[in-house]
Amino acid sequence: MAEGKFTSIRYKRLDDLVRFVSMTPQPFVNNIERDGKHFYFFVLPFSGGLVVSYFAASKKIEGAYVTLNRMSGAVSSSSKPTFDAQSVDLAILEVEATDFIDAMKS
Repeated sequence: MAEGKFTSIRYKRLDDLVRFVSMTPQPFVNNIERDGKHFYFFVLPFSGGLVVSYFAASKKIEGAYVTLNRMSGAVSSSSKPTFDAQSVDLAILEVEATDFIDAMKS
């Protein structure tokens, strides 16, 4: 990884990560599988460094999108975006490799 500060935030629930990412200008999450675990993460530059917000799951999320319904707070997944005005669709981007993974495993 390039020099600079690196901070990671591990969420207890996928819903919390989705709520955070849905408020960013670029709502998507990355996914990488390592040793049977799926790491869903979002990288944000902050104060001369990087903050990686992530959630570790034992099972892969089915579909290519995670959707947050802003009215009910419900989080779901689907194979295509909903285009619902009450919802935010986050694309799940499949990552082949990253140098953040070692920090996320701890």
